[in-house]
Amino acid sequence: MTIQDYLRVLREQWVVVLGAVLIGLLGSAAVFFLRPPEYTAKLTMYVASQTGDTTSAAYQGAQLSQQRVASYVELVSSTRVSREVQRRLNLPGTPQDLSRQITASSALDSVLIDVSVVGTSPEQVARIANSVGEVFTGVVDELERPSAPNAVAPVAVRVVQPAAVPTVPSSTGLPVTLALGLLAGLAVGVGGALARNALDTSVKSPEQLREAAGAPNLGTIAHDPNVPKRPLTVHEDPQSPRSEAFRQLRTNLQFVDVDNPRKVIVVTSALPAEGKTTTIVNLAIALASAGTRVVVVEADLRRPKVADLLGIERSVGLTSVLSGRVRVEQAVQLWAGGRFDVLASGPLPPNPSELLASQHMKAVLAELRERYDVVLIDTPPLLPVTDAAAVAPATDGAILVCRFKETSRDQVASAVEALQAVSAPLLGTVFTMVPSSGPRAYAQYNTYYRSSEPIMPAGPATRTTNGAPRRHPEPRPAWPQSPTRGRS
Repeated sequence: MTIQDYLRVLREQWVVVLGAVLIGLLGSAAVFFLRPPEYTAKLTMYVASQTGDTTSAAYQGAQLSQQRVASYVELVSSTRVSREVQRRLNLPGTPQDLSRQITASSALDSVLIDVSVVGTSPEQVARIANSVGEVFTGVVDELERPSAPNAVAPVAVRVVQPAAVPTVPSSTGLPVTLALGLLAGLAVGVGGALARNALDTSVKSPEQLREAAGAPNLGTIAHDPNVPKRPLTVHEDPQSPRSEAFRQLRTNLQFVDVDNPRKVIVVTSALPAEGKTTTIVNLAIALASAGTRVVVVEADLRRPKVADLLGIERSVGLTSVLSGRVRVEQAVQLWAGGRFDVLASGPLPPNPSELLASQHMKAVLAELRERYDVVLIDTPPLLPVTDAAAVAPATDGAILVCRFKETSRDQVASAVEALQAVSAPLLGTVFTMVPSSGPRAYAQYNTYYRSSEPIMPAGPATRTTNGAPRRHPEPRPAWPQSPTRGRS
C-alpha cells in the first residue's frame, strides 16, 4: 500500500480513529482524577574509602568505592533493608511492597547513591527515605566490618543529603497525561482502522471490482439519495453527472467487441438491492436517445420491478408469451418517455427457472434479436437463485452490477463462476452507489455538461392504427397492432 492508500483508509475509518482517540483522552483524564497524587522523597548517600592517607592508598580506595557502588545500588531496595525499615516505622503491607516504592541510582564513575521513595503521603515518604539511609548505612557497616579487632572498615556509607518533605506532587500532570492518552488512542485507532480495512472484503473501488470479476469495469454510477423518488435519472435529469455516467456506460458497452456486436445482454448482480433494475432502465433510455432500437425484457419473474418503475402494465408480458397465450408483438409495450419498448414480466409463474431455460424462451430472444438492435434482460441476482444462469446461455453475454461496500469480492467471484459454469461470457461490470464525497468519491468530471435535449413526458404511449411518431432512425418491420400493445 502507498501513502495515499493509508491516508484513504484513515479517512474511511475516521470514526474508528476518532473513537479510539476520545477513549484514550477520557481514560487518561479518568486516571488522572481518580488516582491520588504521588510524592517523591530523595536522599543522597556518599560511599567513602577509609584505606589510608597516601596517594596510592587514596587511588585504590577510590577504585574500591566505585566498585562497591554498583552493588550498593541493588542492595538499597533489597528485602533486607525494606524489612528493617518496615519494622522501625511499623508500616503495613509486605517488605516486597515497600521495596517497589524504593529506587536507587548512581551516575557513572560516581560514589554518590541517590535514593528515591514514592508514595501518596509526603510526610511518610520522607520518613521512609531517611529510615532507608539509617538502615542502609548500618547494613554496610555490618557487611564491611573487618575480621581483625579494632581494624578500620575499608568502605563506609554516609548520608550527605537527608530527605525533605516534598511539597509538589511528582506524578504526571494533566497535560502530559492527556498527551499520553491521545498518543495511545491514536496508535490504537490507526491500528484498528488498518485491521478493519484488512478484514473488510467488500468491493470499494473499480480496481478491486475489476480484479475480482476478471472483466473490465464499464461504468461507475454515483450514489444519489433522490433515486428512490426519481429513479429515471437520464430521463428526468439529463444534465446531471449521473446521467452522463449512464451515457458513458452506453458508449463502453458499444465498444466491448466492435467486430462482434453484443445484442442480447443479461443484466444481473450477485445479490439483491445492488441497483440492477435502475441501471438497466437508465441504460435503455441512454441507448434509445442515441437512436438505438432497444427493448427491455423483464425476466425477473420473482420480484419484477421494471414495469412498476416505468409505470406500465405487467398483467400481460413474458410469461404470457412463454405460455402461448399471446404473441411477442402483442405483449411488447412502448414507453414513450424513453422511446424504447418493454416486455413486462406478466403473471408470476411457480417455475421461473424452468421457463427461462426453455426452448420457447430462446425462440422469443431470437425473435427480439431480429427486431431490435439491443435486447436488455433484467434477471434476478445470481447467488440466491439460478434464473440468470438459466437464461444467460441464450444471450450474447452478461453485465454484472456490483454495489459499493455491500458486495464482497468472494461474492463477485462466485457470481462470475456461476456465469462461467453455463459458458456465458461476462462482458463487464457496473459499479453502483459509489459515494459522491469522501476518499472514494465519484469523480464528477462532467459537471460542465449541458443537454439541449428536452425532457419528454414519462409514461407509456398508446399506439393506434394511425401510427405513432417515428422513434428510430431506421425503419423496422411492422408488427400487427393489438389491444395489449402499449397498454398502461
